[in-house]
Amino acid sequence: MSDVSIVNRALALIGANKITSLSDETLEAQSANNMYEGSLKSILSECCWGFAKKRAWLNMLTIKPAFGGGNYFQPPSDYVRIFKKTADAEFEGEYLLSYADKLGVIYTFLQKDTNRYTPQFIDAFACRLAYDMSFDLTNSSSKQESLLRLYKGEFLPIARSADARDRMPEKASDDYWINSVNSARWD
Repeated sequence: MSDVSIVNRALALIGANKITSLSDETLEAQSANNMYEGSLKSILSECCWGFAKKRAWLNMLTIKPAFGGGNYFQPPSDYVRIFKKTADAEFEGEYLLSYADKLGVIYTFLQKDTNRYTPQFIDAFACRLAYDMSFDLTNSSSKQESLLRLYKGEFLPIARSADARDRMPEKASDDYWINSVNSARWD
């Protein structure tokens, strides 16, 4: 599926004219060019999609926080959203701050290869793009609101569910309660 095909699906949801190229000199193509990457980043940030998922050990930086200790780590240059970390960490400006000496992350990256997208993701992305472009093309807030309801209520949940079915189940770990009971001495 190409970028243009995804844009044309979005335009069909709006009820607007299709395009032949993103370089067309039409309002539809201009709106698609303005919204496409932002819409893609938005939907990629919704979930740790399997087709756009990576793992990385982050580089510890030589700069240190002004006070309080800890280490700064450089996030991956292609990340959209970090979903898991091997240690407690939080963003502080453009860096991740952690008290660990090593930090790994699982994150969603800006996957632009449309051939990697699942059919359900394509549907959801087209709907998200339609929502983002709709006011430019229709000047109708009610059309935009209906597309948002369709995106959040139907397309996104279906895409997330399909993506989740393709995953390995997470390894269960003991929680605090189980560990405290197991460490108690029973006579």
